[in-house]
This record gives sequence, C-alpha cells and structure tokens, in this order.
Amino acid sequence: MVADVKGEENETTIILLPGWGSPSPILEFLPLAEELSEDFRVIAIEPFGYGLSDRVGTEREIGVVVEGLHECTQKLGCDQYYLMPHSLSGLYSLYWANAYPQEVKGFIGIDPSVPKQSDEEPLLISMAALNKLSAYFQKAVNILGITRLRPIGHSENGIYADAAYPYSDRELEVFRILTMDFAYSKDIMNEIKHMESSLESVRDMKFPEIVLVLQFISGDNCELLDTWELLHREVITETDMSEVLRLDGGHYLHFERKWEIVEKVREWVRSVEESL
Repeated sequence: MVADVKGEENETTIILLPGWGSPSPILEFLPLAEELSEDFRVIAIEPFGYGLSDRVGTEREIGVVVEGLHECTQKLGCDQYYLMPHSLSGLYSLYWANAYPQEVKGFIGIDPSVPKQSDEEPLLISMAALNKLSAYFQKAVNILGITRLRPIGHSENGIYADAAYPYSDRELEVFRILTMDFAYSKDIMNEIKHMESSLESVRDMKFPEIVLVLQFISGDNCELLDTWELLHREVITETDMSEVLRLDGGHYLHFERKWEIVEKVREWVRSVEESL
C-alpha cells in the first residue's frame, strides 16, 4: 500500500482518504496536501487497488478496507490523527472512528458519503448502479483508445484534477497513465459491489462523542438531495465544536474551494487542539 507523507516535521497528523475510483489519490490530493502540510503532517493513502498500490483480489467489504488502511497508519507510526475523507471514504471513516475511537481525534469530511443516503435516491437508478455503469463505460472507452485522443499534446486534458495547480509534466503524464490504463481495477470494482452492504453496515452508526466532526458539503448535492445536509448532521454526536459547512460547488470541493477548506481546517483543528 502506497502512502505519501508531507510536513513530516509537524506534530498533528491528517490522513487523506480518496473517493471511490480515484486513479491517483496522491496526485489528486497533492494541491490540498501541500497547503495543509504547512501546519500538519499530511498522509495521503492509496488503498489497495488504487494508484500505485498493489491489486490484491480480495473481497472489499468495509471491514476489510478499513483494517488495511488502519494497518498502514500503524506502520507509519500514527496513533493520534484526524481522518479527512472524500466521498465513499466517509463511510469507511465513520466505521473506522467507531472501531478506534481512542485514536481518531476528529473527522474532516469533503462532501463525504453518509448512512441512509440511498434511502431517497434523486435518480431512477441507484448511485451504486450508476457508478458501476459509469465505470464499465469508462473502461470500454479506455480499451477502445478513445480517451487517448483527448490528451495528445495536453496531458492535463486526460485527467480530472485541480486545474489551478501547476503539476509538472512528469506528474501529469503519470496521472494520465494511471487514469487511462489502471483506473477501475478489479479491487475498485469489487468495492462498489459491496457499496450497498457497506451502507447497511453503518446505517445506524454515529461518530463517538469524543470524535469531533467538521463536514464540508457540496451546495450542488444539497440542491440535488433535500436531505443531504440533514444526513451529515445526523451522524454527529458531539455538537459544541462540530460543524457542517455548506460550500457552493460540486462534489470535488477540494478542487473548487481548496483555499476555504484549508483556512477553515487550520482554524478548526487549532481550536480542537486547544480544547483537548
């Protein structure tokens, strides 16, 4: 399992966890990680099947995924940390916080998935089924070579990343290769197969009272699903210092609203650390 560590000299640790299907979590999170690393030790993890991590071919139930990620953090010497997940990793982080509440100091969600989100699907097809269809379509397009035509001479056109960040030519090329040739591995596709059971596993979970929560949620998703903000508030147990912030933008808030996120995280973690 591959992990990238920035800000090694800093005391407080933040662990970045990707959304489902990210072809290169380390490169995707690089702009955010560099900004946060001015104040924090920032670890971006590529779960098995993602980026440059091994493909393991095992069933990717929520417990298996979390135990693998947790073992990685232990080998990196993390015993106290903040989890900062995007999208589906929000479910894993909720499960993680309940399994290891004495280790998780706080949760910082970037439009994370939440229990009961599938109860009121905004579309005629479930999000899990839609993700599967999208993944198989993208795999077919990659195999046929159609997507390889887009980035000719412009590697940034073949990836979905922070357009404002000055990636090097080498980074763009690696990102493009991972997107075209390694996205949607068998492990990732197996993971989406277990999405409904993962949702059910955490259906009635809330964060332990000792785990403080900061949620950044997408304004676009709030418009799409009336209960999106409410569902993010329902998982919070500690209410004095926990917050839910709605930001205008889409699901990838760490691209669109990076500066607001970084400044708020600095302020919020500082206040949490002072209260401990």
